[in-house]
Amino acid sequence: MVTYAAVKFTSSIHPATMVTPYVDIENVTVSGEGLIIKLAVINAMGNLTITGGYANIIETGQSAPLSVAGPLTLEARYPLLPPQYVNLSTIGVKGLVSGTFYGGDPMYIGFFLVAPVSVRINVWVSNVKYSDCILDITLSYSTPIPLVISELTNATLVDDTQSSYVFYVIGNIPVRTYISPGINNTVITINLSKISSARVFTCSLISGHTYTLYLPITVTYMYPTTNVTNQLTLYNVFRAGG
Repeated sequence: MVTYAAVKFTSSIHPATMVTPYVDIENVTVSGEGLIIKLAVINAMGNLTITGGYANIIETGQSAPLSVAGPLTLEARYPLLPPQYVNLSTIGVKGLVSGTFYGGDPMYIGFFLVAPVSVRINVWVSNVKYSDCILDITLSYSTPIPLVISELTNATLVDDTQSSYVFYVIGNIPVRTYISPGINNTVITINLSKISSARVFTCSLISGHTYTLYLPITVTYMYPTTNVTNQLTLYNVFRAGG
């Protein structure tokens, strides 16, 4: 009976596979905010709690603490990098994730990862003022590299409430607006009464009416090794008088 019990017990044992948690990169983005790395802990089994850690960028030597962004996700933020790093297609990151496991025992996961870099450049119309035929356009932006806006093409302001034009411009309005890296605003002012190609139907807005500004622009992205010029169409829907 003892032998049988021992054999029976032994036959019920099967090899077990240990699941080891590891760290992976969700994304790496470069914008006007700087460089942001988002990490995730994979194969997190049991009562695992993430508390922080650090991450170093191999190419720059910069180091930043990891903040907890979710139950198993972390984020590291770095100051705006020199423009040449925008040309990087990938970036190397190494560091350590810390936490607790099961009953509060300390846990550490080391990592060395390479991930593609996503460059994010945003420009948008955040405010529009129009009075005495003078148009003030506030552009907001987030960019890691300098930009130059050189032309406005066929700019149009429409009174949506009355389904009528306030003005439209045939062709280009030359402007020279330099945008430095970072997050900020810049104002472009245009006196429509001095634009020969402008067709102006009214020089002021009606309070309570809804308007749409269409603003095609020519923008040059000033990368460290080359300049790239593109056409963008911005627009803004707003209500006059608040």
